[in-house]
Amino acid sequence: MKTTCFFKIIVLTSLLVGISCKDQKIEKTTDVVSVLPSPDSNNGDIIFPNNFGAIVVHEGIGKAARHMVVRNNGDIYVNMHKPVNGIGLFALRDTTGNGKADIKEGFTDYIGTGIDINDGYLYASSPMEVFRYPLVDEQLLPDSKEELVVSGFLKQNDHISKPFTFDNEGNIYVTVGSPTNACQEETRSPGSKGMNPCLQLELQAGIWSYKKDQLNQVHGKDGFRYATGIRNAMGIDWNFETNSLYAMQHGRDQLNQLWPDLYTEEQNAELPAEEFLQVDKGDDFGWPYCYYDQIQNKKILGPEYGGDSKKQGLCANIKEPIIAFPGHLAPNDLLFYTGDQFPSRYKNGAFVAFHGSWNRAPLPQQGFFVAFVPFKNGKPTGDWEIFANGFAGMEEVKNPADAVNRPMGLAQGPDGSLYIVSSSNGKIWRVMYYGENANIKKTVIVNNTNKEDKVVESENIKGKKVYETYCLACHQSNGKGVQGLNPPLTQTDWVSGDKEKLIGVILNGMEGEKVDGESYRNIMASHRFLSDEDIADVLTYVRSSFGNDYEKITSKEVGVVRSKIGAE
Repeated sequence: MKTTCFFKIIVLTSLLVGISCKDQKIEKTTDVVSVLPSPDSNNGDIIFPNNFGAIVVHEGIGKAARHMVVRNNGDIYVNMHKPVNGIGLFALRDTTGNGKADIKEGFTDYIGTGIDINDGYLYASSPMEVFRYPLVDEQLLPDSKEELVVSGFLKQNDHISKPFTFDNEGNIYVTVGSPTNACQEETRSPGSKGMNPCLQLELQAGIWSYKKDQLNQVHGKDGFRYATGIRNAMGIDWNFETNSLYAMQHGRDQLNQLWPDLYTEEQNAELPAEEFLQVDKGDDFGWPYCYYDQIQNKKILGPEYGGDSKKQGLCANIKEPIIAFPGHLAPNDLLFYTGDQFPSRYKNGAFVAFHGSWNRAPLPQQGFFVAFVPFKNGKPTGDWEIFANGFAGMEEVKNPADAVNRPMGLAQGPDGSLYIVSSSNGKIWRVMYYGENANIKKTVIVNNTNKEDKVVESENIKGKKVYETYCLACHQSNGKGVQGLNPPLTQTDWVSGDKEKLIGVILNGMEGEKVDGESYRNIMASHRFLSDEDIADVLTYVRSSFGNDYEKITSKEVGVVRSKIGAE
């Protein structure tokens, strides 16, 4: 029977298993031509780089969706942090070939976070166990009940999730979060000292390794602690290019609320970093004694242990992150991209889902995007960048619960598509690349359909990347800033006026100056660590974006100002 699939893009893949259209199925083969559905007209209300687009696979399976995995036939499995009508795991399938899930079925009342498929089993975790189901060919749901892989995790109120990943030698690595913020004698109590030694490190606040095929293992008895001093690694993934483990750690909370004499509200919002960790066997990343200060670029001794916001003490010898993201963005998933659909620069790079935290108050909350970090040989090769944005549905988020969507889980499909799930409502997107392989020459997918906020990318991509890395969190994606906190960059005298004065702001920082007659209370830190080229690129980007149209700034001009400042 001849069947027509709904598609507009053709991508060549090296191996694709069981991709199906209505009345048609492609079994195991090589060099298969895979079809991609056309993107939704608005990409599901989220923003991507040029030539990427998305469809909404499902409008929402329910609140508190966590991580997910995509089977090699395209079926999707999602773990719920809270039950939806008594269901903790959901399975979705597209039977029409249009990319939209038209079947949704629930099974098990377990709740949790971790979920993955390995060697024919669907693995999932609850706060207290890791278990698995044998999958059956062609069936959406497993036949049998779960098999218990690991149990015995301690009951705790904070950081209860158990994300996990696999290596290629039969091991499963499970995150065990800390039960407290900083191991204080009186939990989250102002001025309370930290327990030393922190006994929570014996069975919590680290990553443990177990055998994936051994059933009924018990935490603390079987397996071993692979790494320690990790407060809460919600994102964890194995990099098969380098055969090594990586994790995204949530930094500690409430520096200002607990230690107001040492930290301002602004420092509380920015510190400490969300840490991207490369994890080797036996590593210690310092929790609860240490945190990473991305402004000072070093591990700092926590105030509960005698720190003064500058002292390193025992933290001087603690392993540092490979990348330090701004504080309180809440990195909740990590995925190394191994597909061939996206351009080659994405191969073996890392995607990170930032869920948005609560601990920046009274300042606006940040996060609510998916970032990308280019990698080669297991190390970052450039700055991180925002890959997918617009999830929050609003310019300023005061309370994270107000965000329309909060990206939570990431998964890679068999054809190299990237899947994203929101915890707000369980909405699922499938992100695809429609670039050089596209057979529709007139289709153009742009970053922003709002003409007022549209930016010029082609001439200054580097400047845009610098802006997204160091400026976007305060000045926002549209350059309008945050009223009373961070000044706008839209047609102000500071942006349009004297070049040397503007360059000086980047090099020296700024505090207390009025912008177009308005006062803003946040402190602009010095960014003297940026190169002359980076500063020229980002200022040129600002002066040609957000409705601005001013003369570019050169690296030579930046160098002249830097020399003058150095001579003063």
